[in-house]
Amino acid sequence: MHSEVTIPEWAAEVLCCPADGGALTIASEGAACERCDRAYGVTDGILQLLPDRLAHLATAGAAPEEAHENQEQDVAWIEDEMRWWDPWWERMPTDPLSRHAGLRGRSRERHLLRHVRHRLPPDPLVVEMGAGSSRTVAGLWPPAEHGLRYVATDMSLPALRAGRGIVGPGCAFVQCDAVEWPIREASADLVMILGVLHHLSDWRAALARACRTVRPGGLMVLHEAVTKPRLLASRRPHGVDDGWVSPHEGDVPASELRAELTRHGDILSWRGEESPLRFALNRYLIERRRRSDLLERSRALTATFDLLDQVFGRTAGRVAPSLSFNEVNAVWQRPGR
Repeated sequence: MHSEVTIPEWAAEVLCCPADGGALTIASEGAACERCDRAYGVTDGILQLLPDRLAHLATAGAAPEEAHENQEQDVAWIEDEMRWWDPWWERMPTDPLSRHAGLRGRSRERHLLRHVRHRLPPDPLVVEMGAGSSRTVAGLWPPAEHGLRYVATDMSLPALRAGRGIVGPGCAFVQCDAVEWPIREASADLVMILGVLHHLSDWRAALARACRTVRPGGLMVLHEAVTKPRLLASRRPHGVDDGWVSPHEGDVPASELRAELTRHGDILSWRGEESPLRFALNRYLIERRRRSDLLERSRALTATFDLLDQVFGRTAGRVAPSLSFNEVNAVWQRPGR
């Protein structure tokens, strides 16, 4: 089914063919590569820039389980992830995040977005890798109100459909692979990667690609779960969250993430969060009692959780690595102008 909503014309400035990196001619019915003549369709207003090896995910969903042995490892990885993520996005809330409350929204506002807005040109071109349902942008930086040329990319069609409904018209939504990201080099004023890398089959390749898409002098904001020693790992073979994470929760050591960012540019800020204390408070006092809405609404409760988190992570976390922060927020800049 083709949408009557056209892909914004400016999207041709940033999108490219996933097969050979060629420029795209974009129309309401899809896009075509000017170099290899490949055609890419639009479903529900979402442009599907899938490489050949993933073309079957455009409409049919993941391939059957038994097909894995004949596929590339990363294809099987992505199919497994989509079996988990597509139903997850269909049942997730679609309320935009708040910049004042909630553990995700408040943190991303205070430690990421407020540090980059004033550094960007008017009508900035903002690309999000693994955008999900775009709740962060919808709540903290609505594109229509702030003149953003916003491109949301993800592999999940249900997530992108939800994002189109939340963010509204005038933005580009693209189904694509993060590792072979179909974004032109040096084209984006800002790249956003929020909780994505540890889900990917090759996080280093995806990060390197994202860094190259930032224009010289441009910025990236990164929120990522990082690997650390597990508390009581010798006595407990499984983590407390193993039952509700996606199939391929990856391994992203903080030191290696920092080294990769430094290799490609300059880290302007780096801040840890999510100590075991905050995890426990959120899980046992909020989630298990079904009080998530309370935390999303209450500035005071959110600030209290964050304060306790920082105190614990910077004290007990310095004594024992397993008690340190499990997530980082980073602002990165590509050198040059």
